This record gives sequence, C-alpha cells and structure tokens, in this order.
Amino acid sequence: MTETRSIATRGRVSARALGPQERGDRRFMLTLLAPAVVILVVLFAYPLGYAGWVSVLDWNDKISSIHDFVGFGNYARLAADSDFSDALGRTLYFSAITVAVGVVMALVLALLLTQEFRGRTVVRVLLLVPWAVPPVVNGIMWKLMFDGDVGIVNSLLRRMGFIKTNVQWLAQPETAMNILIFAEIWKLVPFLTLLFIAALQGVPRNLYRAASIDGAGPFRRLVFITLPNIKGTLRFALIVQTMWSLKVFDTIYVLTGGSGGPAGGTTTINFFAYITTFSNLDRGYGASVAMVIMGIVLTTTVIWIVIFDLPRLIGRLRGPRKECTS
Repeated sequence: MTETRSIATRGRVSARALGPQERGDRRFMLTLLAPAVVILVVLFAYPLGYAGWVSVLDWNDKISSIHDFVGFGNYARLAADSDFSDALGRTLYFSAITVAVGVVMALVLALLLTQEFRGRTVVRVLLLVPWAVPPVVNGIMWKLMFDGDVGIVNSLLRRMGFIKTNVQWLAQPETAMNILIFAEIWKLVPFLTLLFIAALQGVPRNLYRAASIDGAGPFRRLVFITLPNIKGTLRFALIVQTMWSLKVFDTIYVLTGGSGGPAGGTTTINFFAYITTFSNLDRGYGASVAMVIMGIVLTTTVIWIVIFDLPRLIGRLRGPRKECTS
C-alpha cells in the first residue's frame, strides 16, 4: 500500500491557555520594558514629528520671523534644486564605494583572521585601533597627513619620485572626496571585521571538513558554506554601513571644513542639510532635506531586507515540495 506524505510538516501548534504564573511573568516583563519603550517612542516620535511639521513651513530666520505654511513647497523646491541634486549624486558615489569596498574588505580580513597563524591575537588587537579613534581625531589625522604643504603623504611621494612638487590634495573636489572615502573606510572596516569574525566562528567546522573531503575548493566553500551561514550578519553589516554612509558628517566637517569642501566637493545630502539649516538659517528647507534623508535610509534598509529574503519569498510562493514515499 502506497501513501503520499509531505516531508516538511506544516501543522499548527495548538494554542493553550496561559496559567496564572505565566500571565504574571508576562505582565512583569511588560512592566519592565514599558519605561524603555516610552523613552524610545518619545525620543523618536517627537523629533520626527517636529521635523515633519517644520518641513512644511516657510521658516527662514534670515528673511522673516513669520513662518507661513507652504505644504509641500519645500519638497517641490528640493526637486528643482541643482545643489541638492549634486549633493545627492555625491552621496550615492560616496555610499556605493564605502559600502561595497568596506564590506568586502571587512569580510576578507575576517576570513584571514579566523585562520591559525602566529601573531593572530596581536593583529586582532591592532585591528581595533582605527575603530577606537574618535571620528574628529580621525578627520584631523588624515587632514594633517594629506596637507598640501607639510603633509607626510607629499613627502613620501616626493622621496619615491612619484611627484616633483607638492599636491594640494584637499583643495581639489575629486581628490578631497576620495580621501574622505578612504578615511571613512579606514575608520569603519574594523567594526565590520569584528562582526564577521564573530559570525564566522559560529559556522560549524564539520561543514568545511565534509566539503573538503568532497573536493570543494576555497571558492565553493565560501559560496555554499560561509556566505549562507553568515547571511544575517552580512545583511546587518550592509544595512549599518549604508546608514552610516548616508549620515556621515563629522569626518567631512573636520577634514574639509564647514563649507563642504572645495567647490562643495564633499557636500553630501546630510552636510547639505547642515549648511541649509545652520549656516543659511533656512530651517524649513533644511527640515525637508532631513525628512528626505530619513526616507532614503528607510528605503535602502527595506531594499537590503527584501534582497536577502527574496529567495525565501520565492520559495513560499512556489509552495512546499512534496515527495512520494512507499
């Protein structure tokens, strides 16, 4: 007699009534969490609501003390503002490189630092140095190193014969942006590397041994064992790195000054919001830029989540596979 069954059991767990002790524990847990939840809601909801309200006002302290309601006028102004478009383009360039290069470098370093070699502990400790440096100190350090007159970079390049005269690295828009990207990657890669090291240590070693016995090379082990097992950490790293790259401010301010670099070469949308709000005192327009930044951050976060969950969603749409057993 032949019976057809599904390998994956999809039965529902029957609900049971909670006992007095369990209900009491749940109430106690909610009581402990309530203050933290209230504080988070207040700290998030009030600034967000206030920024949203200011973004629909014509609030410019340099022009008038009267704040007229303009609706979506500030957002329409953003759509036609070439300075905002240029800042958005620089932000996309900055984010794409810092996210791609930063995550790949961190993953490669983590793979190397999980191997057994002499001095591995010392290397891991030294890896923490860039991460421990405050952002302001990081910006000052790279600004001094790339100084066009007394910077050590020009001195080394002259001694090696690559240049004959000093280069004003931070006085040119293209080189200033690339130096900013380099400084930001140097600062953030150690944190991402530590994340990946922790994730890699949780991958079962027997999977690698079995793959080696089956003849799988390093690349196949990386693709079919390592990456699937650290998918959650990889997603988190991409989301965090993307958010940081969109919100970068302190390094720009210290490295290239409060004007956004030479010819605005390092003015990202976050720095554009700062200049608009605090230098030009156009608070309504600056608040609309801030709301757009929040929208971009939320959108990119959702995109990363969807990308990583897409295979699972496709599998659900196809339905469970069934097999016949006799």
